[in-house]
Amino acid sequence: MRGSEVDERDSAWERDDARYRIYVFEGAGNAVKTFDLEDATVEEALETADGLAGRGERLWSLALVENDTRGLRGLIWLSGMDYNDPPGSAREWRRRRQMQDRYLAARHRLGEPVVLPDGQRLIRVFPEWVRGWPLWENFSDEYHLAGPDLGLTPELSASLYEWNEAWQTRGVDDPEPEGWYERGLELVAQLRDELDGVAEVRPEFLRD
Repeated sequence: MRGSEVDERDSAWERDDARYRIYVFEGAGNAVKTFDLEDATVEEALETADGLAGRGERLWSLALVENDTRGLRGLIWLSGMDYNDPPGSAREWRRRRQMQDRYLAARHRLGEPVVLPDGQRLIRVFPEWVRGWPLWENFSDEYHLAGPDLGLTPELSASLYEWNEAWQTRGVDDPEPEGWYERGLELVAQLRDELDGVAEVRPEFLRD
């Protein structure tokens, strides 16, 4: 996220006729239903989206519907994104995270197993200033996981531990170790292979 002070007079036009599109995803296959809202505020659109999704019991996202200069209709995502589109950037991973976190929070609140709609766990990967592995699982009893907790091979478990230790050895304001970022991407790919069908792996150290 970035912010900057601007001159409020730099806009040449304004409108108050926003049209919103709500996506609600159902079941393990993420079948989607869409609904358009007009004459609504963004607060009303968010509240409606949450209600249509059963207060977080289903994945949902919200977009602003707009036409480009060619008159072609498109979407500007406001919350989440199309869950059936594989994320390809750090920004898209953050939008997927929005959807997953509110869904898993609702399952935790209802006392249901904290898994995604396809039955898989969600394992987050990011370094932290704690000893151990860079593996985390929201709303679980453990939260901070070790490689053996997931049944990883000793080789991958050790590599993940070493990757997090490399982060620990630097000073708080020091740059990351050379090759550390690329090594993290390699380890995420290996982790996905070993947890295939068991968990989705969400990298949370990606650069924009």
